[in-house]
Amino acid sequence: MTVPRLLHVAVLGALVATASAVASPGATRLNGSVGPGFTISLTSAKGQKVKTLKPGRYTFVVTDRSASHSFVLEKSGGSFEKEITGVGFRGQKRLTVTLTKGKWEFYCEPHASSMHGDFRVA
Repeated sequence: MTVPRLLHVAVLGALVATASAVASPGATRLNGSVGPGFTISLTSAKGQKVKTLKPGRYTFVVTDRSASHSFVLEKSGGSFEKEITGVGFRGQKRLTVTLTKGKWEFYCEPHASSMHGDFRVA
């Protein structure tokens, strides 16, 4: 394979990976919010607080309204941890995750003792 062809294939692969991370057909949307004060939440597309979910694919759409907070998603037991927004970031990010049975948590890394929530996947 020639170098230009190899580069073309690599760029195309990156674009496909990015598109699948943004557009996730079949995933249920969940809305996360952090800031501007010391608040953090996770709600369904209908605005209800998330308490219990069925296993499956979910797209977390997180709106971060403060550069001093973050939004981290973690499965209890340490088998999954992902920082969706980090300290210094303000805006909106998306992440599609396949949630498995168990207890899940979301929190602000620097303020985890007071800014946290959890839900069950059963």
